[in-house]
Amino acid sequence: MPYVTLAILLVVILVLLVAVTIYLMAVFLLRPPRMTDGKAAYVLKRLSPGDLGMVFSSTTYLVRDEVTGEKLPIAAWWIPCPRGNGKCVIIVHGYADAKVGGIAWAPTWHALGWNVLAIDLRGHGESGGKDTTAGFHERHDLSQVIDQLRAEQPNETQTLALFGVSLGAAVALATSVMRDDVSAVVLECPFADYRHAVSNHSKIMGMPLHTLQPLAIRTAEWISHADFNQVRPVDLIAKCPAPLLIFQACNDPFVGEDVKLIEDAMTKREQSGLPSKFIAIPEAGHVMGICCDPDSYREQLRTFLEQNVAPSVATSFS
Repeated sequence: MPYVTLAILLVVILVLLVAVTIYLMAVFLLRPPRMTDGKAAYVLKRLSPGDLGMVFSSTTYLVRDEVTGEKLPIAAWWIPCPRGNGKCVIIVHGYADAKVGGIAWAPTWHALGWNVLAIDLRGHGESGGKDTTAGFHERHDLSQVIDQLRAEQPNETQTLALFGVSLGAAVALATSVMRDDVSAVVLECPFADYRHAVSNHSKIMGMPLHTLQPLAIRTAEWISHADFNQVRPVDLIAKCPAPLLIFQACNDPFVGEDVKLIEDAMTKREQSGLPSKFIAIPEAGHVMGICCDPDSYREQLRTFLEQNVAPSVATSFS
């Protein structure tokens, strides 16, 4: 009898350990370390757009959190372009990054004559919130930021584009599906499915307990009141009403086999008649396509925008 009791106790302890492990894995997934000033200075060698020679101002947008109903601050940098002429792009950074990382693409957009707004997603950088949700809640945050930005800067946002990087690509794509006033969407290294990205990331990092990942992801959804399946980029590609350009690095362990899934989805989209362009960069690593050939990257972006986005003519709304 004592042996039976001991066996039951050991099973209970094991179950509790597994449950705690799954919970901790879910929290780790939802709450990546923030990009601090010290980390940005060390890793990126910059702290602001000023370090890239761009004039900017800091701002904060207060959005309604879809979960709590409370105000959630979204930090941003407004980087005007003297030749903006009514055109604006919102840059959305990737997982565990921040706007200080996202502005790596700001000089390229500036060179093409676009104003830039770079934001910190919820749970990242200087923005509020704790959990990152694969774009599920972030799409509502970004949509509210767009409304406020256009109200504050009507002359400078007549033509609006969204540019998303990795996780930011999922956010930008999911947001565009909700709106009819986005003139173009440009994505850098999107994943097809958040679950795939999590699995690839854990393998790269050498994390153990891969068999517990599905349960950890479901727990993360439960904790954050999110449904990651609703914002799978591979499904949303066909639903995006705006012209869509994707720069996809092919030597990208974080995206892995999703490259083929994304390319196939873009082919079907193009066959349906929606303006689409898929650009594969064979030698590029994750979000490093622009580094392989900056001039070619810029010219391909320029060509896509010129062919698919009607030029805006700034007019006074006063």
